[in-house]
This record gives sequence, structure tokens and C-alpha cells, in this order.
Amino acid sequence: MTRSVSAVIATIGRPSLGRAVQSVIDQTYRVDEIIVVAEAGVQTSYPYDDRIVVLTSDDAGNPAHSRQLGIDAASGSVIALLDDDDVWSPTKLARQLAAVDSVDGDHWVVSSRMSVLGPGSRRRRWPRRLIEPGQSIAEYLFRFDGLGFGNANLQTSTLCFPTSLGRSIRWGGITDLPHDEPSWLIRAQRTVPDLRVIQLPDTLSIYDVRGGSVSRDTSDRTDTYIQWGLRHLDGEPPRVLGDYLCTSPVSAAVSAMSLAGVRRAVASALRHGRPGPFALTYAALNAGRILARRAVAALRP
Repeated sequence: MTRSVSAVIATIGRPSLGRAVQSVIDQTYRVDEIIVVAEAGVQTSYPYDDRIVVLTSDDAGNPAHSRQLGIDAASGSVIALLDDDDVWSPTKLARQLAAVDSVDGDHWVVSSRMSVLGPGSRRRRWPRRLIEPGQSIAEYLFRFDGLGFGNANLQTSTLCFPTSLGRSIRWGGITDLPHDEPSWLIRAQRTVPDLRVIQLPDTLSIYDVRGGSVSRDTSDRTDTYIQWGLRHLDGEPPRVLGDYLCTSPVSAAVSAMSLAGVRRAVASALRHGRPGPFALTYAALNAGRILARRAVAALRP
């Protein structure tokens, strides 16, 4: 089955889109249009291609809203998302669309593994564990069955889905931050019970979190993460909610060196959920990291 594809690239104040756009142009499965959604007032540069359409977003800092602008404007029957600091491997779309070639209708989302660059010179392959057929997206993403991150992931630049799905279930809700893609995916699965989520074992994109990448946020957003969990994971098993509250909000607290943030996250987890041993250990270890960093800082002249 031949499907027409619209690639949607949402920018977040990044002027150079050369690597991202070139990775779309280089696809072995031809992309019908490349929609670049740029922030108002930001001059962007990229390789010339007559398939490129440029839209302007006035909602700075909300890439999910920019994605929805691109989805609404797309003429293709399939949307493939790409963030401005990420790139696709040349066979990404060919492999993903082959995986859904026999799937009828518009109740599917296809993803893949990715190569993660950074911080610094680190290079990893995520996720370590793929989502199982019919598995709850919330459980897959947020149940914590081991220490460290990267065990489960459905990252934006790996996602490909029917345009009709992206228009009926919309990106960029006010309450979706700071987890745009999980918010959309969880909402899609709840709205469409027979949604098929297919995650290929192939590494088909590069996710760039090196220094200077806008994918990294070091501001104190602990309470924002807590509120997201209480809102979007309401109705999920207590283990899922508890594990989430002991991990993502704790990571935000560590970025801000906020021991009080860790305490608030753990208290919320124990009040509203039932966190498992790995999530509780993760929170305790990260509280220790904050104390150690403070001790080192206090010893400096």
C-alpha cells in the first residue's frame, strides 16, 4: 500500500535546520511535503527543496502546538514528526510504513528505537525494552522496573501515524506540558481502544541531547511534573502513578538542586499511588546526589 507522507518539523528557536531537513530529503521512501513550523521572528536556514512549506507559530515554547499546526496543514495521509535537533536514518519511513502496510484504517502509531547522543560524548540506544502488543502506554512508559532511564520510550521524532488520527486527537493541550508525546499517546489509546502501537527494534533516528540542545531543561519544574502525573495518570494502576511521581518529578528536582522538590514528589507518590522498590530507590539515590553536590559546593573556596 502506497501512502503519501507529510513530514512535520517543529522548531524551538533553532535557526539552522540543515541536518534535520536533509535527513527527510534523503529518505528512501519519498516524502510528499516537508512542513517546517518556525517560531515567529526566527529566521531559519535549511537545504532548498521544492517540497518545503514554511508555517509560522506565535506560540513560542510549545512545540506540540507547532506540530498540530503542521498536522492541520498537511496534505499527506500520513504524518511523520521530527524535532529540529534530531535526524532520521535514510530508511526510517520505508521500514515503518512497511510494518503497517497490511494495517487497515487509521488506528495505528508506529515508532522505533533511536540512538541518543549526549550528554557530552555519550551514545546510547533507547529504548531497551519495546512496548508489547496491546500494552497500556502509561504502564509501558512509567512503570519503573529497573534503575536508570531509557528502558521505555516513544520519542517524538520516531512517531509516524495517520493524519486523520492527528487531527481527531490533537497535540498541544494546555495541560499536556511537560510531557507532550506521552500526553498525546495516552489520550489516543484511551480514545481509540483498538489503537495499534507498533515499535520496531531498528534504530531509525538520532535523538540529540548534547549540551546546548533544547531537549534538556534545567529549570525547576518539579511541581509541574507532579501535577502532570496527577492529571494524566489518574485512573492508571497505583503502581504506575506512584512510580511516575518518584522518577520524572525527582529528575526535575535534581536539575534544580531542590531537595524539597524530591520530598514533595515522594510525598505525593506515597499519598496518591503505590511506588515500587526501584522507583523509591531512584528517589533516594537522587536525594543523595543533591546532598553530595551541596557538600562539594560548600567546600569550595
